[in-house]
Amino acid sequence: MSKRDSKSTSGASEVAAEILIVILVVLIAVVAYAAFTGQLNSLFFKKSVYVAGTAAVTGIQQPGGITDDVLTYLPKAGDAFYLTGQTAGANGTQVTFKAISPNGQVLVPDASSIKGPLYGKTLYIYPNSSSAATQCNYAISQTPPTGTLRAMTVGTWTLQMIDENVHVVANTFTETVKHGATALPVAGGFLGGSTSQFYDVNCNPITQTINGNLVTTSTGPGNMTITHFNGASSITLQNSTGLGFTGDMSISMWFNPSENVTYSSSGTGWQQLIGKGVTSSAGSSSTDENDNYQIFQLGNQLLFEWNDATTGQHYQAITTTTPVLANAWNYVTATVSGGQLTIYDNGVAQPLVYDNSNVPYSDPVTGSVTVNLENNNNAVNIGEQNYATNSADAFYYNGYIGSTALYNRALTSTEIAANYAGYQA
Repeated sequence: MSKRDSKSTSGASEVAAEILIVILVVLIAVVAYAAFTGQLNSLFFKKSVYVAGTAAVTGIQQPGGITDDVLTYLPKAGDAFYLTGQTAGANGTQVTFKAISPNGQVLVPDASSIKGPLYGKTLYIYPNSSSAATQCNYAISQTPPTGTLRAMTVGTWTLQMIDENVHVVANTFTETVKHGATALPVAGGFLGGSTSQFYDVNCNPITQTINGNLVTTSTGPGNMTITHFNGASSITLQNSTGLGFTGDMSISMWFNPSENVTYSSSGTGWQQLIGKGVTSSAGSSSTDENDNYQIFQLGNQLLFEWNDATTGQHYQAITTTTPVLANAWNYVTATVSGGQLTIYDNGVAQPLVYDNSNVPYSDPVTGSVTVNLENNNNAVNIGEQNYATNSADAFYYNGYIGSTALYNRALTSTEIAANYAGYQA
């Protein structure tokens, strides 16, 4: 054991104490200076931007006399700020404006039209109605929206202002939308190339594969983005939970066919619009055809087919009227509500006949059929039927397809009429 040098230890302690005293004196001096100059807050923590304002709901009248709600926010007083995306008058603290829908969808409205400063100016938050907009696109502007709007979801919305300087929520407001849509589609958008995209309800893009030559433009009615199918092209959407149904549902689609080919049992006259299925042969069982749902243009009629989860059989429902017009825009909606199928053309419900087969009129059913949809793992095809063996069963579509949406509920006749009036789905 060695003997400790008490003198050496005492000296080291004194030096350490002196260093600590110097550090403390310097720290006190810095704090005193910061307090004297008003910079104490910025020295130790950053204060979130202060903005006092009020949120509200405003009704906007739509074509046909329908009123849809939009959100508003009026900043009244506080620190200078500007919105993320704002290109003019961007002074002060950057703030991101977010709108959270009743089903939890987080939307960041496009603020590119905003000009600052913003105090005393009512800001309108509403669905973007540009030619390539989907349910995932919202706008915020200093003027009320004009023209046809896509309806907002009914329920309680949360508005948030995010201070991008300190990355905290600066303000939160809640407002209730009473006039709008019951719910957003579980999948929807515009189909085609780089200028269009299909999204799920959380605004995640659904993976798509383009087969053949498609031409997408923004020249459709109501500034609708439209895609031309040339009779040898199609789109495949990768299977996802939002594309399959077992209960209530709706398919909503705008289309403009180039022709109405008279249907014949030899196979002519079929043009598939959209379907989640696959066919292998003619028949009435799931081994012949496995469809969660499919919609066809059958000459100038409409046809909906499905595999029934209860009976294990394949069924078709065909309009007895001939509402489909070639070289004109048609709006088709197929709804299932409590097992009851309804097919609308241009907002009008059509009478139906039923068949227990995948060949029209080959095995007619007396009366109506209760619909019990059976989901599957198939992809969704647009413009071409998915076939297992025979390419003659492709039934390519020739013409334009515009706005398209899938819902996990039945659209109401009022919602269908509003879609038809506003060239929406």
